[in-house]
Amino acid sequence: VCGNVIMSTGDAVISCCGITLPPLEAEEPDSDHCISAVISEDEYHVSVDHPMKKDHSISFLAAVTDNGIKFVKLYPEGAAEARFKINRTRAFYAYCNQHGLFRLNIK
Repeated sequence: VCGNVIMSTGDAVISCCGITLPPLEAEEPDSDHCISAVISEDEYHVSVDHPMKKDHSISFLAAVTDNGIKFVKLYPEGAAEARFKINRTRAFYAYCNQHGLFRLNIK
C-alpha cells in the first residue's frame, strides 16, 4: 500500500499499514517479466523490459551475493535497470507492483 520494502533473512510475521504481509515466493521470470543480466567490465547491467507507469511498474531490483544484498529502488517513468558489481552475485530479483517477485539465478 505504502511502497515500503521489508527484507527478512528468516521466518517473520510482519505488518505494514495495518496489514499482515504474506511472505513472497519468487517466481521464475515469464515473458512479461524477463530479467536480463549483461556483463559489462566488472558489473552486471540488469534490466527488465517492462512498463514503468505509476500503477504498473518494477518497484525494485536486487542482487543477492554470498555476503549480502544490493538493493536499487526504481520509480515510475524511470528505466527498469540498475548496475551491480559482479563480485559473488548469485541471483537477481525484480518486484512488479502488480504481479509479484521474480528471480533470475546466476550460474
